Amino acid sequence: MKRLPAALLGTALLTAALPAGAATVEEIAGSHVFERCKACHSAESGKQGFGPNLHGVVGRPAASLPTFMYSDALKAANIVWTEDNLRAWIAGNDKVVPGTRMRHVAITDRAEQDYLIAYLKTFGVSMGPEQARVLLDRAVGKVKSDGPDKAFAAFNDPKGGFVARDLYVFVFDMTGKYMASGGNPKLTGSDASNLHDAEGKAIVHEMINIANSTGKGEVDYMWLNRVDNRVEKKRSMIQRVGDYIVGVGYYFQ
Repeated sequence: MKRLPAALLGTALLTAALPAGAATVEEIAGSHVFERCKACHSAESGKQGFGPNLHGVVGRPAASLPTFMYSDALKAANIVWTEDNLRAWIAGNDKVVPGTRMRHVAITDRAEQDYLIAYLKTFGVSMGPEQARVLLDRAVGKVKSDGPDKAFAAFNDPKGGFVARDLYVFVFDMTGKYMASGGNPKLTGSDASNLHDAEGKAIVHEMINIANSTGKGEVDYMWLNRVDNRVEKKRSMIQRVGDYIVGVGYYFQ
């Protein structure tokens, strides 16, 4: 267990009512660090503030909430809120993304950063269509700007900015061969043309048909969610870029 600063430890242990979602001493301490953020942010689902809502922020693509107007600088940053990126951001957001509108907070103590992140992680939720769309748009832009080879390497890299919790970018060529898979980079180069879902649907074949006809679209199928080890509904948004099919999938009810 990490060592708590005396002030935070005392406050955490004396807290009579635990904050919503907080269960450990670190999370309780983080809820007190979060008091410095409350003037602009909320972690309650759907609650708006001067800053974007932070419910489920850990692992989320930056600038991906449709209800908030982000700065052009943050939208162009193409980053995912990994724990490392969050630490850098709360220590000096203007250094991570010059031109951001967020007021500089400067929480530089590593322990306080860890406690704050531990608290925010208690609000984790699965990614939805808005985050999938942002990740797909960024992936398409990456292929167009950097070329396939560099883009595919970034998609396969867990720290490349294209893996956001249960979201990741996958790429097929027009024959159904994997060119990249952030969920399992070892699939790269394998033939998925005959890949079927849990109900026998030829999902890659359908993606190829869409890519050849309209160039973009969505495919629904039944797929194993490794988070809870259950077969669930999944939807992949796909878009053709040259001779490749770029996609991002998310689970839904």
